[in-house]
Amino acid sequence: IDGANVNLGGWVIDKLTFRDAAGNKFCSLERRMLAASTCYDLYSADGKVLVAKIEREWLSATPKYKFYYEGDFNPFADFTAEGSFLDRTYTFKAGFGATIARVRRSSEIFNDVDSYLVEVAAGVDTAAILAVAVVIDEDHDEKQG
Repeated sequence: IDGANVNLGGWVIDKLTFRDAAGNKFCSLERRMLAASTCYDLYSADGKVLVAKIEREWLSATPKYKFYYEGDFNPFADFTAEGSFLDRTYTFKAGFGATIARVRRSSEIFNDVDSYLVEVAAGVDTAAILAVAVVIDEDHDEKQG
């Protein structure tokens, strides 16, 4: 993941690029400047097509992160992440409640480099799960930093 922060008059916008093992870009994330809570847009490899939206629920006793595919005309989240975000241990659940992925932080191999174990069920969009996990990490690093 390549990242950059763009500072526009005190407003910092995250722009993150995802690459495969060969170095090919397969998607990118951009943080929305104006949003009630944490909100990122997920774009195609060429950056021209908005694929999905990731947002943190902001009026909730226990926060959830929600993932919405664009263009599917579904007003409900396609999947959500919930759990202990500060401990970096959480699960992803499909709209009907089935667990589709799990994430947990593993021990640091290098100083200041976060490592995670990610389990994704067969047939689930792995790139989407990884994108949400990165948003959660970015969001909680900001709160702690």
